[in-house]
Formats: sequence, C-alpha cells, structure tokens
Amino acid sequence: MASHCRQEHCQLCGLTSPYTYYGQKPPNTRAIVLLEECFVTKDPFSPDKEKFLVLGSSCSLCNLCVCVGSCRLLGRGTISTR
Repeated sequence: MASHCRQEHCQLCGLTSPYTYYGQKPPNTRAIVLLEECFVTKDPFSPDKEKFLVLGSSCSLCNLCVCVGSCRLLGRGTISTR
C-alpha cells in the first residue's frame, strides 16, 4: 500500500512539513501508541523502518494545528510527546 505525502502546517510559526501518517499508532511500529493523535513521518536519518519523527498535533488548549515546539515555546498548551 503506497502512502501519499500530505503537509502539516503550524498555525503559530508557519512551518510546513510533509507527513505520512496522522494518528496514535504510526505504521511499522510494534508497541508504540502515542498519547494523542499526531502528525508523524518516517525518520529520514535512520535506516530503521520503525523510527519516526513526531512533527506536531493539535494544541490541547486552542486546538490549532501546531508543530512540536510552538505551544511549549509560547506557553499556550501542550501536545503529548512525553
């Protein structure tokens, strides 16, 4: 099954990044379940298919689509990447 690439756009800083999956259980992972639905992509720096990067999610306070660092930097809310 081929996945098509979509774009995640941070509504706070304007960063746009391609993502391959949105949800809590990234593909090709065995026992990883994210606490919230997140935009994720395959780690381009690793040959390991199970490695991925969390790009962002929806802010828990304002529901804006944000990148991983934006909400924490502005003190507005959190996305769960714990």
